[in-house]
Amino acid sequence: MASIMNNIMIASFILWALYTECLSVRFKVSSIPSVSVALGSDVVLPCTLTPEKNGEEMEIRWFKKIYQPYAHLYMNGKDDYTAQMPQFANRTELLKENITRGIFPLKIHKVTAQDSGEYHCYVESSHHHSMAAVQLQVTAVGTVPVISSITDGAVSCESRDWHPKPSLSWTDNEGNKINSSMMKVLRDENNLYYIISIIQQPSASNITCTVSNSINHSNDSRQIRGLEHSQTSRNTHSRVYVIGAGIILIFFGCICFLLRSLGDLQRKYGDIWDKHGALQRKYKALLATQPKPACCPIRQRREGARVQENAPGILKYILTHLWNIKWNPTHRSFLFSSLTCWLIQGMLTAPFI
Repeated sequence: MASIMNNIMIASFILWALYTECLSVRFKVSSIPSVSVALGSDVVLPCTLTPEKNGEEMEIRWFKKIYQPYAHLYMNGKDDYTAQMPQFANRTELLKENITRGIFPLKIHKVTAQDSGEYHCYVESSHHHSMAAVQLQVTAVGTVPVISSITDGAVSCESRDWHPKPSLSWTDNEGNKINSSMMKVLRDENNLYYIISIIQQPSASNITCTVSNSINHSNDSRQIRGLEHSQTSRNTHSRVYVIGAGIILIFFGCICFLLRSLGDLQRKYGDIWDKHGALQRKYKALLATQPKPACCPIRQRREGARVQENAPGILKYILTHLWNIKWNPTHRSFLFSSLTCWLIQGMLTAPFI
């Protein structure tokens, strides 16, 4: 009897284990390997349950590298943005039109380069959980390559705003590959790529620069004629050198002219002061020849008045002598006015003994 009871218990345990195992494989999450989308467009990442099952009461979590913070979370019958990644704020939407059939894709609006990468669709019910992954590839065709001359014999090609990482190649007019002497690929703050390459330009051929994207294989190219471009570069440099030399010569010419004018002006002012000293000595000698006034105050005033009456003649002699000097008209007018004021003031304030 005891043996029978033990067999019944073992069988019951086996049946319970089989039932639990059946519950654990009731659904499977599936998606597609990858999705490509142009930069700035909207994209839908698929996620479905197999077999079909109502997902309204399940937890549906979309995340990238880590479980949390997430790209989007649906739980307890509503969307939860509490721990959403900041880059997805106001840009994600779980499409629920077919959620009762186990279909709930994630829509991302205005895709950016940072959105590229692997996404995980994780679904959990009260009895089971499952997960699938999908790769999002954001593509951006960059600017038209620009070919320009750097120095004699060196040519550069550059293009920006590519995603994913672009490649660049040079060919001549016969399709032969030209090796690059320098190539750099950089990423900007928007996670887009900038590429630049430099080569030594062939002397007599057309050259083509091609930049391509590894996903959509789009490319752009431009041609430049080697000899014409080099000649244009040399002509441009020659014009720059000639203009620069002309400006330097004019600058030094102006300096020399100013220095020479300054020297002439200094010499003229030296002559003026020498003549001024001579005239001052003559003026003092002239005053010395005047008779000394008597003690009588009335006679002293008369003699002083007589000297003052002769002052205009002295002033006329001095000014006439200065005017006959051959100076520049501007300098002569300036000095004439200054000396006149100075002499008049000196005569009116000088003591007559």
